[in-house]
Amino acid sequence: MSRPTPHRRRPVAAVLSALVSAALVVTLGACAGSSASGDAASEPAGPVPTAGEELRLVLSRQLTSVNPHKGGSPDSQGAVVGSVYEALTRITPDSEVAPSLATEWEQVSDLEWRFTIRTDAVFSDGTPLTAETIVWNFQQLLDPEYKGTTGAPLRKFVASVESPDPTTILFHLSAPALDLPGRLWNAYIVDPTFAQSHNIDTESLGSGPYQIDTLDLENGATLSPNPHWAGDEPDFAKVRYTVLASEAQRVAAIQAGEADIVLNVEPLSLDQFADSSVYETTLGVGPQPLVLAVNEEKAGTPLADERVRQALNYATDKETIIEGLFKGAVEPLPGTVLFEPYQEEAPGVEAYPYDPDKAKELLAEAGYADGFTLEVDVPSGTYVSADLASQAIAAQWKEVGVDLTITQTPFPTWLDRQYGDAQKGADLVYIMWGGQYRGGFQLFDPFTSDHIQSDVVAPEFDDLVRRAQAATDLDEQRDLVVKAAELYREQAHTIFLYPSPFTAVVSRAVTWELRPSRYLYAQEVGRA
Repeated sequence: MSRPTPHRRRPVAAVLSALVSAALVVTLGACAGSSASGDAASEPAGPVPTAGEELRLVLSRQLTSVNPHKGGSPDSQGAVVGSVYEALTRITPDSEVAPSLATEWEQVSDLEWRFTIRTDAVFSDGTPLTAETIVWNFQQLLDPEYKGTTGAPLRKFVASVESPDPTTILFHLSAPALDLPGRLWNAYIVDPTFAQSHNIDTESLGSGPYQIDTLDLENGATLSPNPHWAGDEPDFAKVRYTVLASEAQRVAAIQAGEADIVLNVEPLSLDQFADSSVYETTLGVGPQPLVLAVNEEKAGTPLADERVRQALNYATDKETIIEGLFKGAVEPLPGTVLFEPYQEEAPGVEAYPYDPDKAKELLAEAGYADGFTLEVDVPSGTYVSADLASQAIAAQWKEVGVDLTITQTPFPTWLDRQYGDAQKGADLVYIMWGGQYRGGFQLFDPFTSDHIQSDVVAPEFDDLVRRAQAATDLDEQRDLVVKAAELYREQAHTIFLYPSPFTAVVSRAVTWELRPSRYLYAQEVGRA
């Protein structure tokens, strides 16, 4: 399909340009001591700084809990929980699976894995973390009645977990899982006695490098080292996580020198700090795809029609958004949620081109030549440029007769709405989903029909994903993955946008190996 001629793009580009200009005025105006042009912010602020006693890390989302069995966004409690708790494995900053509580592992057969575990792990109150502790945790996670959401994916293929001796954990599977070690990275281990006698939504006891001293779900947390931590002593004796849910707040904190690491800064704001002697900036590609998740379960929704979903993909000019808001740092998703360099792309699957004429044609075929209205729910202050991107998409869809109403919701409420009744949910959700490690096709999980946050109806895709994840041969698995990607693109069960831009502003006083997944673990930050 050829790209449309330039004159069709001008109205959208003009709208986006206006949005960008307005955003720059708001952002720069919020920065203490900066001029409207940003010149003052570009000048060196003085000598390279020295790290203080307290490490200051900024999160962009409110915490919903610190329950390690309920998962957690990298931009909120995921960072805190991962600094306090340990799992059998961990994911490195470059997306590789590495040892944590487990020192090594092997696949004994298609349906059995053996993990060798450390014997030096101790909870911060001095309680040893044993093999029996680990087994108890997985028994909870595998119980369908248990409220821990990280157990739901495991129950699809893990039958039971046992410990034949103090250094061994055996996983007995109901279906093969070639990437089992990677899937265990956030199955964090809690102390059974503590978990049964305390509210682990707001209280914590972990075996990781840090312990939580104070917790304010809306505003952040303070941490100090776990006195019984078995690993290398962390560089900072005090850590403060501060929630700054708006771009203006985050930029103001950087301008005032009140933070050591800030992620999720608008790419258009980074230029202010280009010549700073205090901070370094990064703009790159993150490992998770950004999409508009589709609610196909809602009664009477036009989104139940495949042609409508295809039309909305054709009506979305991703390249203009990328150039205008992300400074060209990413490329449109290639018609699938698999993209380089984090996953091998499916050959032959291509991005939907911007073609508003094709979109109008499909809408007419589906009986919607006169258009309709949809609602998109966007989490406030969460994703880079999400508010501006959603406004640009609304302007683009307006050209094909679709009115897009934008609802901006605080993160906890936004999340609760997704977990709730699909009939009361938004038609579309601006969301970032994805895997954490290379080569693992758990990336597909949130796009299947039975995921806790999914409202799609995709039985054929679900079947291909189940078969791919249960494959015992890598070539067979790859073939099934490609077929799944092709089908999802054809049936358009999502509106494909672009990979998540990764932005970071990091004080020169600290060292931090960039983690594009955005999990800001305190133990990974050192003194420069």
